[in-house]
Amino acid sequence: MISIRRHSEPKRAAATLARSASEGIAATRGIDPRSRFGLVSLFARHVVLVAIIGLTTSGCQDTNRSPRSTHVSSATSREQMNDQNLQYAFDVLRSTEEFQTAESLQAVVARLNQWTQDKQPRADWQPEPILETLPEELRQLPAVRSLGDLRFPPIDGPELQQTVWLNAIAERARGQESQPLPIAQALFDWVVRNEQIERDANMPVPHMPREILILGHSTAADRAWIFTLLCRQQGLDVVELAIAGDDGTEPRLWTPAVFLDGELYLFDTRLGLPIAGPEGKPVATLRDVLADEKLLRAMDLDPQRLYPITADDLQHLVALVEASPMFISQRMQLVESELPGKETLILTAHPSALAEKVKSHPGITGVQAWRLPYERMKKQMQLDRETQVKAVAEFAPFQIPNSILWQARVLHLLGSFDGDKGASVLYQSARPSDADLKSYRDKAPEKTRPKVENDVARMKEAKQSASYWLGLIAFERGNYPAAIDYFQTRTLEAAPEGPWTGGARYNLARSLEALGRTDEAIRYYKADLSAQRSGNLLRAERLEAAKKPAETAEKEKEAAE
Repeated sequence: MISIRRHSEPKRAAATLARSASEGIAATRGIDPRSRFGLVSLFARHVVLVAIIGLTTSGCQDTNRSPRSTHVSSATSREQMNDQNLQYAFDVLRSTEEFQTAESLQAVVARLNQWTQDKQPRADWQPEPILETLPEELRQLPAVRSLGDLRFPPIDGPELQQTVWLNAIAERARGQESQPLPIAQALFDWVVRNEQIERDANMPVPHMPREILILGHSTAADRAWIFTLLCRQQGLDVVELAIAGDDGTEPRLWTPAVFLDGELYLFDTRLGLPIAGPEGKPVATLRDVLADEKLLRAMDLDPQRLYPITADDLQHLVALVEASPMFISQRMQLVESELPGKETLILTAHPSALAEKVKSHPGITGVQAWRLPYERMKKQMQLDRETQVKAVAEFAPFQIPNSILWQARVLHLLGSFDGDKGASVLYQSARPSDADLKSYRDKAPEKTRPKVENDVARMKEAKQSASYWLGLIAFERGNYPAAIDYFQTRTLEAAPEGPWTGGARYNLARSLEALGRTDEAIRYYKADLSAQRSGNLLRAERLEAAKKPAETAEKEKEAAE
């Protein structure tokens, strides 16, 4: 069993939490902070330390404490001990009362390795055949070569944490929907609202899903990845449709497609809209657009701004299947088969079986494993110093003196909004007033002025992020007036050129639309200059088209009266 230490001295507890939390960013990247690839911890550890100590000494709980008692009497069987090890691991991953850090995730991995030590690998186990479609250099990655191992590597801690976040989001985002297509629509809507899209050139750091979720900034491919993983947690199969090149290069990503009842439903993550189907269908299928290219041309804005997919492109479609190593490993198959009773977590996928179903669909010329997850792993192992520095800068709002923002963000993803230790209160704590910022700056000794100015800059970044994320919580709860206040007043007006301009403008328009303030919503959609501009202009056009019959009917009614 793992020894669970309890700290009685606040300073000692603070030091332990500081060490763990300072490595939390690195843990999010799934990298051993002791290795030469300790991406963020190498740079961030020293800047996170002081803030975490301040938080702990003011009452933060000990992160090493198990959510349940781990004492086992001498009469307890080895099988019961193993069950407790597995239960402990998922209690920690599901906990909303513990500050999820690298240390707690290492404890999860250690418990899983204790649980599996008496397990035997299956003699007939084989890697997924679809992996053979990956380039040789990707098949040689350590994560691929260890797929058959039953021992859990350190990366499995953050990978499992990420999956718990995805599972919690998917359960919350689906709401009361019970049918597959409406569930997929709800998950897609969550991604578009919560992941502000960026142009590929503005995202120089290769991100894994856990980082994408924490940061809330995505490329179109990132959005497609998150959407696919959310759908997986609801038992929905998704492939990425791409346009094959003539020269054997990697196919050009087009759109995720949800595979339901033999059909592929199209959701465009760059536009932030499903492709509309015929006769008012909210989502077109691939079969629909193959039969009528006008469905694609309906996505054109004007002759100068055409939807980038043509009828010719549809003759070269390949389906890319998400097959991240964790989901196709033997160890996760074993865990999923023995999950504690209350767990709904999906830890495995069967990409080769999905490929078999999809390959005969009209228009599909081939099926491959999606290279993206493997390429991201490879790139993260080979980051140069310049990119490492950029990675640290992305996480600056979570560093001194706003480390509380990290805890708030994790709770937000888990859906723990309420209470004194909920995401909403913690976000508010990360929003100092202008007067507080001025006082903090004015009281600083001259010799510490550069550090204080750096701290103030980070506090302002954290405040902007906290304000925006509070708006997302308000929207998710249907409190649209509060959402409007956060998006309009506390985000756009407070920082017109801030990091959340695109997302705030879009979500403000969505909030206005939800309240029936259509004209205002249209103005904000049309004012957008983000990477989602084309999709927002299409949304504005559709709102205007929907208004005309209602306005005509109102005029006819007035005339009749």
